Amino acid sequence: MAALSNIKTYLILCFALLCAAGFFVPHAQAKANLKYASIVIDADTGAILSQRYANKKLHPASLTKVMTLMLTFDAIKAGKIGLYDRVVMSPYAASMVPSKLGLKPGETIRVKDAINILVTKSANDVAVALAEHLAGTEYRFARMMTAKARSIGMANTTFKNASGLHNDRQLSTARDMAQMGRVLINNYSDYYPYFSRKSFRYKGVTYNNHNKLMRTYKGMDGLKTGYTSKSGFNLVASAERDGSRIIGVVFGGRSGTTRNNHMKVILDRGFAKMDTLHLARLRDMPHPKKRSAVIYAAAGKTAPENNIEPSSGHAIATNSRMNIASSSDHTSLWSVQIGAFKSRVKTDNLLQDAVKVLPKDLTGAYPIIAPLRTASSGWMFRARLAGLTQSQAKDACRFFRDCLVVGPRP
Repeated sequence: MAALSNIKTYLILCFALLCAAGFFVPHAQAKANLKYASIVIDADTGAILSQRYANKKLHPASLTKVMTLMLTFDAIKAGKIGLYDRVVMSPYAASMVPSKLGLKPGETIRVKDAINILVTKSANDVAVALAEHLAGTEYRFARMMTAKARSIGMANTTFKNASGLHNDRQLSTARDMAQMGRVLINNYSDYYPYFSRKSFRYKGVTYNNHNKLMRTYKGMDGLKTGYTSKSGFNLVASAERDGSRIIGVVFGGRSGTTRNNHMKVILDRGFAKMDTLHLARLRDMPHPKKRSAVIYAAAGKTAPENNIEPSSGHAIATNSRMNIASSSDHTSLWSVQIGAFKSRVKTDNLLQDAVKVLPKDLTGAYPIIAPLRTASSGWMFRARLAGLTQSQAKDACRFFRDCLVVGPRP
């Protein structure tokens, strides 16, 4: 018995030593993924629909190329370069590791083709060549990238190169990547279709987009994948269904398949939440003793029920009961969204009642309708109360069920 006891003691001691040396890893620890983060937001309002570790600083990998392309689009809009300008492949750019197009030093590629190659093949050599074409050196271009990131609200992002190849100091967050996607969709609408390309043919070779979800997930039409061994499998994706566009970000997938499966799950949940928000109604609560007057948005002619004048997705519909102002007239102000309907009448009625429930310190809020035309569902009319500060908008949401705070458009 004593010998048996000694054997047990010996085995326990060996097990402890092996654990200390890392041969055995507890089950919970084995499943931990320190590279993981995710977020889903409403592309229009920026409202967060879900998030996990969204502010954790991680390596973006080739998601970086979205910013490279945004600066390219800025240069095109400013007239500094043209789509048919030739970009020269330098020896330094040609030295980048794959994924790459493989052009030799001295060879050239059109700006338009470079954009499509970055979106589909995610070629590192082309990203660097484009950066050098725009800023002289990749170092200067990376500084431009970080400055641009700061200017659009990406406070926790630092870029060190144009490609996304690993650099210990090149860091971002899921929240910042979602913000970048939102700015791209809202401010670069003429260029966003590039990110919808499922494939691109260049010099007889077809390059398929690495974002395979665009072929299988209903409504997905962009954005960008990324991978390095240090980052794991990353993805920024955008999809639109029934008038709602959402953006999802996943960092640190263990494989492309698990990343994609997880993205589908969080996007499905995001759309389900948006459906709930679109059915928002006023809370059942007593009105203030003094009825608040409806403060009309801006002077304008009234029009019949079906008179709609679209303007960049934020058209203004008016009828005889309410004048509605363009949201673009109030870009520096905050608002709250309390519902979205296919019926203008329902939207008008909701807004008429909504202003009556606000307390005196919020009666400066005025009703606006933000129409949105969608390919699948036609017109959707979003009911909003505008003219608020950020703090007032948060206070106003306490008086409505499923209310969304809407920030100024980027």
